[in-house]
Amino acid sequence: MQIIYILMFLSLWSLGLFVLFHRTRSNIWIGLTILLGGSASYTFSMHLSIMPWLGDAAWMPEFFSRALYLSTVVSMNIYYFVLPYVFCMGGLWLNERMSSRWKWMWSVLLLPVAMLLIVNRAREGALHIFEMAEFRWWDGGYIAVGCFFYILAYFGEKNELSRRGQRRTLLFPLVMIWAYTSDYVGFNHLELGWWSFDLRSNGMWQANFIVILGTVAAVLFFTIRYGFLGIKLRIERERIDYSIRTLTMGVSILNHSIKNEIQKIDYLAEKSRSLMKAGNTERAIQTMSQVHGLTDHLLHMVNRIKEKAEDVQLDESENDLRELLEDVISSSRGITEAKGIALSAFYGVEGRLICDEVHVRETLSNLIRNAIDALPPEGGMIELVTSATRKEFLIEVKDNGAGIPQEYLTKIFEPFFTTKKNALNYGLGLSYCTSVMSKHGGSLSVAESVPGKGTTIVLHFPRSRFKPASPAKSRFKWSKEGRLTPPANPF
Repeated sequence: MQIIYILMFLSLWSLGLFVLFHRTRSNIWIGLTILLGGSASYTFSMHLSIMPWLGDAAWMPEFFSRALYLSTVVSMNIYYFVLPYVFCMGGLWLNERMSSRWKWMWSVLLLPVAMLLIVNRAREGALHIFEMAEFRWWDGGYIAVGCFFYILAYFGEKNELSRRGQRRTLLFPLVMIWAYTSDYVGFNHLELGWWSFDLRSNGMWQANFIVILGTVAAVLFFTIRYGFLGIKLRIERERIDYSIRTLTMGVSILNHSIKNEIQKIDYLAEKSRSLMKAGNTERAIQTMSQVHGLTDHLLHMVNRIKEKAEDVQLDESENDLRELLEDVISSSRGITEAKGIALSAFYGVEGRLICDEVHVRETLSNLIRNAIDALPPEGGMIELVTSATRKEFLIEVKDNGAGIPQEYLTKIFEPFFTTKKNALNYGLGLSYCTSVMSKHGGSLSVAESVPGKGTTIVLHFPRSRFKPASPAKSRFKWSKEGRLTPPANPF
């Protein structure tokens, strides 16, 4: 049991630091919630496991032993007087649909009571004694508000894929409710003595190890299997970037090897001609029928690998957004008209985009070709939609095709991954698109994909790369969420 107590705070602190390392503003608060949640486990581990195992540290220098004791007192005060506010902030900043202005307002409004509790606690002086009746209901208020914000973040998210991720964060309110019931309501009095403590409680806290270790295991499972708080996305992107760099280093050797084989095949083709001249027609025809098909296939593969895998070098310039998208649509119009596909653009914002025109056009063309392959035989539609937020400029590629299966969503940007049966598809298109967007300081993401209804893939550019046209020309305005919004879209 002593080892379990130690595992409790070590696992919480490790997980909290892991989340903080992959930080966004919402992740910072959630990471701090996990980290501070381990402070009580640390205190109990020191008093129940570590110091008794060390023989109450009688051999230890007094100043060091006293420092360790004070660290447990501070940790317990953090657990009771700081954690509830931090948990509340985690739920608040998880609300992506709420504007930053409202989030900052609520952060400030909720701060004074927490500060008063801490100041009043410091004035009392007996920081090692905890009478839960003095603060449990104030803490309960913060935890209740935090739970409300977590639930609001879930129900306020309209994007189905993002909402699935938000559903997993509801684990935190459940765990915090348990912690409040066992450690805030279940405790009546706690006094931290010199490596001992006097605790009056209902004993519910002794089951905390099951909840804590189970929570850590669940978060790690969600992170690895599905992605959690955006962490897997970043890990996957780093892994994909590494894969592309590795692919880039090996592509020259790959090209050289395959071209050598092609030269051999061409030699055999020449030899077959010699056989034909010598009158050995049957053998010559048999050789040519095998060789030329393989030659075409290998040459095509070499060009595709070299084109998609080599490191992207940007040649940036200012480009008129409408001209850029119309050129992309025009280049794809032949195949879309032949298949009866409606391809159009919807300009929520207009202006000029600082980018590499060639690579961005190729990226959009790749996405359009993928969309064409997924469309139904009749009634297929593809639309390019532009929009902007205060931080990003976005180009969405929407289709009403077959959608992407859930199990493939985390793999489609990997080099050589493809779901297409055609042998000429090498799974390099989306990894190339990812590399292009990374070079532009942006990213590529699947905003939505519903089987049988369609997919929306988004190109995210830094806002600094987009220069909007005058308001009179662009016909858009800022929304409360800080987004430049177009008029109603019939698509």
